[in-house]
Amino acid sequence: MPGLGEGSRYVNRYLDYFETTLGFTCFPGTLNLNVKHPLDFSSHEKIQIVPKESDLVTVDCYLISIAGEYDGAIVVPHKTRHGPDVIEIIASVNLRETLNLKDGDTLPFEFE
Repeated sequence: MPGLGEGSRYVNRYLDYFETTLGFTCFPGTLNLNVKHPLDFSSHEKIQIVPKESDLVTVDCYLISIAGEYDGAIVVPHKTRHGPDVIEIIASVNLRETLNLKDGDTLPFEFE
C-alpha cells in the first residue's frame, strides 16, 4: 500500500533508537501493509522505545523475520494517522525493492 510519504522522515528521527534497541541497521523508510484483521500482539514480546525528544512519541516494536531472511520490526507509534487495518514495518533492507513488491502483494513474515 502506498504510504503517506513520511516513513523515511520518521525512521531517520528514530534511527539511533531503532538500531540500538532492536539490534539491526534500518533502511530509512517504512513499508505499510493493509491487514484484513487487526493483529493481536498480546502473545509477542513488545519492545517499547520512549524517546528523550519531546516532539517524538513512544513506539511499540515487535521483532519479525521477513521472507525468512531479513530482520525487521512492526512499529506501532502511540500517535499515528493510520487505522488498525494498516501496520508499519521497518527492515534492514528496502523491502519494496529487495522483494520486488507491488501494491497489493503479500509479505511473508514471522514474529521472533
